[in-house]
Amino acid sequence: MRIIPFSAFVSLLCISTCVFSQDEPLPTPPPPAIETAPAKKQYYLLSPRVSVTVPHPMGNKSFKKSFVGIYEVSGCLNLMLYKGFFIGASAKNGLLKITENKIADYNASMSINNVAIKAGNDFYVGEKNKTIYSLALSVGNNWTEYSGIKTKDAKNPPKYNSFNTYYIEPEMNIFFLIESNFGIGATLSYTIFDAHFDPYDLALNEYAKFDRNNAVSTQFISFGFGFYYSMVKKK
Repeated sequence: MRIIPFSAFVSLLCISTCVFSQDEPLPTPPPPAIETAPAKKQYYLLSPRVSVTVPHPMGNKSFKKSFVGIYEVSGCLNLMLYKGFFIGASAKNGLLKITENKIADYNASMSINNVAIKAGNDFYVGEKNKTIYSLALSVGNNWTEYSGIKTKDAKNPPKYNSFNTYYIEPEMNIFFLIESNFGIGATLSYTIFDAHFDPYDLALNEYAKFDRNNAVSTQFISFGFGFYYSMVKKK
């Protein structure tokens, strides 16, 4: 029998290992993540804004018992004076209604229209400067008109079907920026009229029981969506 030399055996083993090896190459490690630098805080001279909210009667138990909020649409134009501080003007239209779940067999509405001046401040929040937190206070005039108010006693008609008064409205907004000058977010405001809501003045006491001692100012809280847009960059 012929014996294969040891050196030949080693060479053959090396060749077989190279040919038949099925080991896969090691995966290439991913490149290290590159951190995105924070966006630059950018201020704009003009900022028109729009919000769509729903009012909810507050403060006055009789008002809460009578009306439910349907909608509010408001728009404003702000002029930025210095690094987020702004003044502006706003207008709002809204609707509240008396529905069946409030007073049975009764259907009436309360239309509100407001105009105001406002002052406030926008603040950038977060590490990436992609969020704006805004606080403002509006002071203005309101025109309110009722429709569908009725009475069972013709000798006791409603004292009025409309009124106008002053009001104040603190509000806060948070906007998530999609672009440096455009964002969407949430808005919250609280409106206080310088006028009392008294259901006896509208003859609502003929259709439901009210506590007359609760005739206090008309107030409502509103929350919904807001849209932020700005133009004309400030240096």
